[in-house]
Amino acid sequence: MKSSGSTSEQSRIYNERIILHLVRQHPEISRVTIAERTGLSAQTISVITSSLLERQLLQIDGKVKGRRGQPSVKLSINKQGAYGLGINVDRDHISAALLDFSGRCILLLERVVSFPTEMLAKKIAEDLIEEVKATLGANWSKVQGVGLARPDYMDSWLETLVTDTDQRADLDRLKEALAYWQSDAFEFWLMQLTGLPCFCENDAVAAATSELLLASEVPQRHFFYLFVSTACGGSFVANGECYFGAHGKAGSFGLIPSATGKHGKWILEALSLSSLRRFFMEQQALWPATPVAWQDSQYTCLIDQWAEEVAFEVTPALASVIALYDPEAILIGGRLPTCVLNALIASMERSLMAHSMLPLPIIRIAQTGHTAGVLGAAVLPLYETFAPQQNLLLLSSKEK
Repeated sequence: MKSSGSTSEQSRIYNERIILHLVRQHPEISRVTIAERTGLSAQTISVITSSLLERQLLQIDGKVKGRRGQPSVKLSINKQGAYGLGINVDRDHISAALLDFSGRCILLLERVVSFPTEMLAKKIAEDLIEEVKATLGANWSKVQGVGLARPDYMDSWLETLVTDTDQRADLDRLKEALAYWQSDAFEFWLMQLTGLPCFCENDAVAAATSELLLASEVPQRHFFYLFVSTACGGSFVANGECYFGAHGKAGSFGLIPSATGKHGKWILEALSLSSLRRFFMEQQALWPATPVAWQDSQYTCLIDQWAEEVAFEVTPALASVIALYDPEAILIGGRLPTCVLNALIASMERSLMAHSMLPLPIIRIAQTGHTAGVLGAAVLPLYETFAPQQNLLLLSSKEK
């Protein structure tokens, strides 16, 4: 067996990404400060930053005077140095986002759908990408790749997740059409359409990645991310990186059975927009048409009741996450309205306090919030190309 190790080239790439990450967190940082924070030699930092400046990934924003010697230049991310394009295909929408190298969203597009078929998804994706190309012009060449975020098991649990009356009338045909999403065909189609590499993750992992790279505050290094859309999923972040487990399924929170099955046998059914829609239908309440409408007093009691019931359904699973993983925080992002999220978090905290003997982590709304899925997709090319990751330093062990 060969032992794991790193090459000088891998170390150089990792150090380069460490510096980029540091400059992203601390704009107008000096080389001296980079040396103090990283422990790298002045010569190494000079060589790497000179290369990054030459490749237009960094820019000089003036000079800062030191205590002695020549003034040190202030370094910042060059916003136009690179771009990330994201496509989010979900059960209820298809969206696209374009991020510049600083992580700022410069274009956000969305089309409402209901369980997208292959042809519909391709047509919408083509239209969205054309709008992105028109926005970038010649800078299209700086797009590092396409990030694709989509849920797993698109064609499953239709009896629970489909709330549209017409679609419910023929679920067999809908299931047959959605079987397309069992493969990675759409990913390869995107590569052929754009001529760019494609980075694909499920929507929960993409959303957690967006929190790591785009959060305005320094993110926690150990957190559990709950992504709630038409269904829900989860993602573990350990030591500042997503943790996937032996088979890539770590964090599959939605596949844990719910406590009583009242809102669905599985958590992905109970903690979801579909669950909330079903609840409103059962109470003969219209779905609020605008963000302002959600604040109407007629919905307050309904939201509180749903939040209380669903929090009870997921409490055993959340208590297990806390006991087994000990996260600093539980972050909730996705497409639930903010007032619903606030009620849900309050109910979760009350329920967990009554059912867990361990210290409870902070439960809060993720900073990327409602757009977490598509922003996470757009982050993927930038993250995979420029973010420091420990596995960059490792060579794969091989049996001989």
